[in-house]
Amino acid sequence: MSPKTAEKDWVNIIFLSLTPIIGVFGTAAWTMTHGFHWWMPALCAVLYLFVGMSICAGYHRFFSHKSYEASAPVQIFFAIFGALAAENSILWWSASHRVHHKHVDHDWDPYNIQRGFWWAHILWIFYRNPAGGNFDNSPDLVKNPIVMWQYKWHKVLLIVVGFGVPTLIGWALGDAMAGLLWGGFLRIAVIHHTTFFVNSLAHQLGKPLYNAEVSARDNWVVALLTLGEGYHSFHHRFPADFRNGIRWYHWDPAKWFISGLKSVGLASDLRTTAEPQIEQARMSAALRVVEEQLEKAEGSMGEEIRRRVNQAVRHLETALKLWRQHAEERAEGVSREWRATRRRAFRHVRQSRRQWKSALRALEQMPA
Repeated sequence: MSPKTAEKDWVNIIFLSLTPIIGVFGTAAWTMTHGFHWWMPALCAVLYLFVGMSICAGYHRFFSHKSYEASAPVQIFFAIFGALAAENSILWWSASHRVHHKHVDHDWDPYNIQRGFWWAHILWIFYRNPAGGNFDNSPDLVKNPIVMWQYKWHKVLLIVVGFGVPTLIGWALGDAMAGLLWGGFLRIAVIHHTTFFVNSLAHQLGKPLYNAEVSARDNWVVALLTLGEGYHSFHHRFPADFRNGIRWYHWDPAKWFISGLKSVGLASDLRTTAEPQIEQARMSAALRVVEEQLEKAEGSMGEEIRRRVNQAVRHLETALKLWRQHAEERAEGVSREWRATRRRAFRHVRQSRRQWKSALRALEQMPA
């Protein structure tokens, strides 16, 4: 889709231009002239959490990538509050996102970062996409009655629930306009631009820790702003994993929310990536970064560095074989054997890390 030939979507242009103006400046002006109360930011924050989680854990990780199974009540929650994000329906959002993953950084990518930061951030929504109504890549969603119900009613939900409910809450607390501004317009502006940062900032700033072949980056700042969606290099390498932040200290509330759903029986089959596969992807991406230095490394030191790298690769290959063996043993119900095999796989992962780190330290000591 080229901006020169594409038809402008004036509804989107006007809506996306007015919501931040009304949300930021209108809310500030009204609050300054009519007073501030604790419930105003609380209303905005609670709705932001409900809506943001419905986009991150719902639209994205469940509907788009099927990284876990969600019960019908959870899907209905995602459908209702996801509509309040004013980011179109589950069906449209997920179909577009699947195209993005299939064609990332190429012409068919709807929010291709190669066209610039602002295109990926918001400008792509200002134009009508001729393929926007094509849901051939989402037959599973077309068969989902909750998805199709939301597809029909998402605009009504946005108006009635997204704007009407916060207005009623504000009215009950003494200021209907403040409810509309804080819970409606400001909340939408924040949701929009934090979500859009995943398409823009997380494809420009950060480190390609798991896949150096595409623009996706791990960016902890974007993770803070988007309930965990900023670990984008990992996500593009392993989109079926229900996590974005894989370490315990990674800020990923969507991951914790999904785990919480599982603990109460509302979610199941949480898909994760084997640790050896993650380590292999990390090493492959890192090798692409230092491959020029490795090629130039000469003499006995160069041979030693390459030996350590090869040892790290072999340890990972062994870990992957053991992990597959552990999965087979676990499926057969041999508890003692699969646990021992898994421990052996982790030992090889740790040995691979040690060899890789020692190779990097030696490479850093090589003369420029």
